[in-house]
Amino acid sequence: MADEPGGHFILTHSEQNMTDINKRIQPVVVINLILVILEIIAFIHDCAAFGPALFKWYTIDSNILQMVISAVIVYYCLRGREIPDWITSLHFISAVGLTVTFLIAAFVLAPEGGIRYYFIDNVAPINHLIGPALSVISLLFLEKARKQSLRIVLWPAAVSLFYGAVCLILNACRLLDGPYFFLRVHDQPAGVIALWFGIIAVLCLGLALLYYLIKNKVGTWG
Repeated sequence: MADEPGGHFILTHSEQNMTDINKRIQPVVVINLILVILEIIAFIHDCAAFGPALFKWYTIDSNILQMVISAVIVYYCLRGREIPDWITSLHFISAVGLTVTFLIAAFVLAPEGGIRYYFIDNVAPINHLIGPALSVISLLFLEKARKQSLRIVLWPAAVSLFYGAVCLILNACRLLDGPYFFLRVHDQPAGVIALWFGIIAVLCLGLALLYYLIKNKVGTWG
């Protein structure tokens, strides 16, 4: 730091650089860096456990998407640049998708398959609890993004229904088994399948709208 005439201090070039870096090391960077690290750990485990078949799981797909999104957010924030609109749209998809995985795991799958399997063993805490929580916290409270059209709330439901439709077709062709019980078209009545598609669509729309309104309320739309 140098003294200039009049008793005022000016920052040297190196000090200015450090100030710029400190400004960029914000909570949004820390949270998303943690997410990247955790999601990489989960991805490595899931690759070893399931091989190429890991992509059939909605939960794993949502976590992989979050890993990529968080990495891009860290990159843009460290460079002092605005988070792109397309990343905000994708983050709505991943945050809602991860929340749905938490809700389905907590209230549908865990009561039958056990809390330990879905929330304690191996990387289950990352996939079903920590990842969803950190994703939502970052999106709603930490990421400053340009305000998007309300149409953004449609994307999570559209992507989830597309995933379900692809799985249904593969199940019908006997190229895939499940991976969720309501996708097994040869074992489930059409009414059960339609009911679950409806439940997930409403969940996605409701959560996306809720997140949109919360983000609007807390002022993290730019």
